[in-house]
Amino acid sequence: MMPLIDYAVLRRLIDEFDVLTQSSHRSPDDVRRLQDVQYTMCVYTGVRNPREAVATARALLTSAEAPKV
Repeated sequence: MMPLIDYAVLRRLIDEFDVLTQSSHRSPDDVRRLQDVQYTMCVYTGVRNPREAVATARALLTSAEAPKV
């Protein structure tokens, strides 16, 4: 069964993930927040590996944001 997903929340998580991963100098708070964001994406997508969860989240958003024909 596919989990119910709030795509607006998932979009905000991806946006925050992108900002946090683009920074070359992360504070300890940034590192903790990045871990929190990755964990939340794992929960949202049902994928345990954070890297795979991010890829799954991006794919879900692409699918959800694609124009319906």
